[in-house]
Amino acid sequence: MAFSNFKNVGQVLEQYPLRYRRERFLPDVSIELVDFFLENINFSLDKQAENENEFFFRESLIFPFLQQAWKRHHQLKLWSHQQLAYDDKLCGEPDYFISSWRDEVINKWVNTPLLAVVEAKKQDFEGGWGQCLAEMIACQKINQDENLVIYGIVSTGMFWEFGKLVQDIFTKHSFSYSIAEPQKVFGILDFVFEQCEKQIQ
Repeated sequence: MAFSNFKNVGQVLEQYPLRYRRERFLPDVSIELVDFFLENINFSLDKQAENENEFFFRESLIFPFLQQAWKRHHQLKLWSHQQLAYDDKLCGEPDYFISSWRDEVINKWVNTPLLAVVEAKKQDFEGGWGQCLAEMIACQKINQDENLVIYGIVSTGMFWEFGKLVQDIFTKHSFSYSIAEPQKVFGILDFVFEQCEKQIQ
C-alpha cells in the first residue's frame, strides 16, 4: 500500500493507532528573505495561470522555500521524489523529505529521515495529511527510535500546515501559514529544520 493510497488521517489511524492532538507547538518567528528570492516568488505568483498543474506550485513555490531553508542547515539532506520504504504498506516516493547528511562515500543512502513534505494537490489538505502521516510513521519506523521527533508539512505552495509525531502522539499545529507572509513561512521552516538538525548532532 503506497503512501498515496492513504486518503485521510482517519484511514491511517485505523491501521496505525495513534493519539491525535491539535495544539500550537511552533513559535511565532519570522526571518527576512533576500530580495532575489522574493522577486522569484513574486514573479511566479504574478505569472501563474488559472489552470496551473501541481508541478507549477511544487517547483515554483514549495521547493524554493525548502531549498532556502536547507542552505542554512548543512547537516541535513533534502530529497526530492526519492524512494522511501519501511515495508510493503509504508512505501513510496514522498514529494520531499529531509534526512541527516553524511559527507561520505555512502551519502547517497538515506540516513535518519526526520521530515516529510507533501503537496496538497488540488487544495486537498485532508488527503495530503493522510499521505504525510503515513510517511511520518515510515520515517519513525525506519529510525527505530520513537523518541525522535518526526515533522510533517502539507502545503499547496500558497498555504503551509505543520505537524509532528513523537512516540504514539500525532500533533497538528493549530493553524496554517500563508505565502502572503513569506518571512513567517520561512521562519517556521527554518525552525523545523533546526529542530531536525539538533536531533542528529
